[in-house]
Amino acid sequence: MGEVGGNDYNHAFKQGKNIENIRRLVPLVVDIISLSIKELIELGAVTFLVPGNFPIGCSPSLLTNFHGSEKDQYDPLTGCLTWLNQFSQHHNELLRKELENIRNLHPQINIIYVDYYKAAIPFYQSPKNY
Repeated sequence: MGEVGGNDYNHAFKQGKNIENIRRLVPLVVDIISLSIKELIELGAVTFLVPGNFPIGCSPSLLTNFHGSEKDQYDPLTGCLTWLNQFSQHHNELLRKELENIRNLHPQINIIYVDYYKAAIPFYQSPKNY
């Protein structure tokens, strides 16, 4: 599965939409991912790699878009916007829960959650190491 939702969220944030309105998109995006997986299962797919969202609070375009935010909105270790990263974590949490539901319905199917967030965050925490 591709990384679904990132462009939808990024576009909404860049348009200046209210975060609460954007949070309402998360269940819809997760449902689309779920429906896609279920349809592919019906077509015979048995193994899925399903990525979560990156830490979008570290995205250069969103950091630029929200430049000038209050200092307390930035993670002092990474320089990323914490509220945007919390949004990514919210998406990832709902996605992991839905993947677990699908696993319970289809125990013969291999569903591997790919944690892009945890994989990427060390680059921002220790950029000199990379």
